[in-house]
Amino acid sequence: MPVDGAAPVLSVRQFGQWITSRGPVWQGGRNADALRCTGLRFINADIPDDALLRAAGYRRLMTNAHVAELDLSGTREDRQKAMQPKWRNAWRVGQKARVTLKDERYCATTHEWLLKADLAQQRAKRFRGLPHALIGAYAATSPKSVRVLTAHDGKDPIAGMLFLLHSPVATYHIGWTNARGRVLCAHHHMIVDAADRLAQLGFTRLDLGLVDTESAPGLARFKIGTGADVRPLGGTWLRLSGR
Repeated sequence: MPVDGAAPVLSVRQFGQWITSRGPVWQGGRNADALRCTGLRFINADIPDDALLRAAGYRRLMTNAHVAELDLSGTREDRQKAMQPKWRNAWRVGQKARVTLKDERYCATTHEWLLKADLAQQRAKRFRGLPHALIGAYAATSPKSVRVLTAHDGKDPIAGMLFLLHSPVATYHIGWTNARGRVLCAHHHMIVDAADRLAQLGFTRLDLGLVDTESAPGLARFKIGTGADVRPLGGTWLRLSGR
């Protein structure tokens, strides 16, 4: 969805209302009138911008969530120094394991196993991610911009990660591992490998997603342990009728 003065906003229509997450990202001047004219009813804002959102007719529903963002603009050594000590030790265990990493362009058939594994873990851990249809739509629009990194111990996959590329930022969208992958610290190895690959391609930041220390403390520790910065988002807002 276009917003005057901002990057295009990815929006979803649910229950007859337009909803967007992590937007708008302003490229020119911030424009409350332009935002009001979009028809967006719900916004999960990317940055704290309370005055603008109120001027555009929105009212806050939820307080600010936080995301972990890994800086890729420095050197590999810079990123290693930023790791927390326990995390760095786990990464070294992962490096020494006899695990093969494969980086591939996303294919709905080849990587169906990862999507099924993700749905299974959502059910088991009682959380809900974005619909997998989003991945297919993104890949159809930009086939080279969805990448899957898989760790194999022998022939069997023990961990997988799916990334969405939108230069100069990449997003860690799906992650899965089994018991063997956890023992071998596969995800530690993979996230560092992915960061190195993305940095070489000119990406400046890897978005690791939400940090939720209450509902998912282990995942929060994993993300923070990489050396990522924790940044507040702008909260959830509802545009009132007639405003």
